[in-house]
Amino acid sequence: MLGAIFDSAVDGIIVIDANGRLEAFNPAAERLFGYRESEVIGRNVSMLMPSPYRDEHDGYIGRYLETGEARIIGVGREVHALRRDGTTFPVHLAVGEMTVDGERKFTGIVHDLSARVRMEEQLREQAALVRLGEMAAVIAHEIKNPLAGIRGAVQVIGSRLASGSREASVTDEIVARIDALNALIRDLLLFARPPQPRPALVEVLSVVATTIDLLRDDPTVAGVDIELEGTSPPVLADPELLKIVFQNLLINSAEAMHGRGRIRIVAGTTGAGCEVRFLDSGPGIPAEIRDKVFAPFFTTKARGTGLGLATARRLIEAHRGFIRIDVPPGGGTAITVHLPLAGAGTAV
Repeated sequence: MLGAIFDSAVDGIIVIDANGRLEAFNPAAERLFGYRESEVIGRNVSMLMPSPYRDEHDGYIGRYLETGEARIIGVGREVHALRRDGTTFPVHLAVGEMTVDGERKFTGIVHDLSARVRMEEQLREQAALVRLGEMAAVIAHEIKNPLAGIRGAVQVIGSRLASGSREASVTDEIVARIDALNALIRDLLLFARPPQPRPALVEVLSVVATTIDLLRDDPTVAGVDIELEGTSPPVLADPELLKIVFQNLLINSAEAMHGRGRIRIVAGTTGAGCEVRFLDSGPGIPAEIRDKVFAPFFTTKARGTGLGLATARRLIEAHRGFIRIDVPPGGGTAITVHLPLAGAGTAV
């Protein structure tokens, strides 16, 4: 009976001796950590802990056995655990003590908190986006309209100056800076308050081709060789919002290659979805910032807003799709856009 409970438990159950050596490791623990029971029995439980827990564990057990001071035994706390592949994940660890044949043992029950942490992050992000949307609306009202008046006045002044004069070039620079500020406000509004998709049956590859044509005269993309291949089944999506997504991805890849290189765009079907992959020949994305590239306002560019990829993700998620970034072993960056197929039961 006890063996059946141990084997069928949803949470990981681990038993160690007073020296921290593993004596039992149930199937749920195997799934959580990626080890088979035979691989961990007899080894120190610290192998399942990242720093600083790993370095502190043996000292904690020794101190508890010597003084009886319990920091987690009988209480439990949230910590991070270490999988076989080196990744860490949040868990709630509850530790109990027992005596078997006169020997002290410790039982740890490990509950995976990954889903809860993701949900909490999403809720925090949604709350932040609501506040950002309110701020963006105020900015648009209080700044955008006066900027239009300032721009018009500067253009009038510039038209009265001698063409090619230093003063005329200054007014041109002012207008350019105002246009850049307007573009920033536009990007902020698009990210903070994206329009609701107006779905229609569209061929994704056709939308990509149209986006490429629209960017032909953009100096950022002009020196990039863009190849388009594959086939795409119909999807239910807003073609105008998809153009914004694909434009952001193409410009981002072109800027990563400093305007020179190749972008391969490959479309295809996987399961119940259509996938479009953007593969560039750039330097790739360093491992330490890969988790940050979709964060709003994160950028490695001197003049970037950090909203291009964040907006692309928001618009794709509004279509019940997802977007991910990989760095192939051969170099460059691969961005994959996944959209559900029309009729796949995922109405926008």
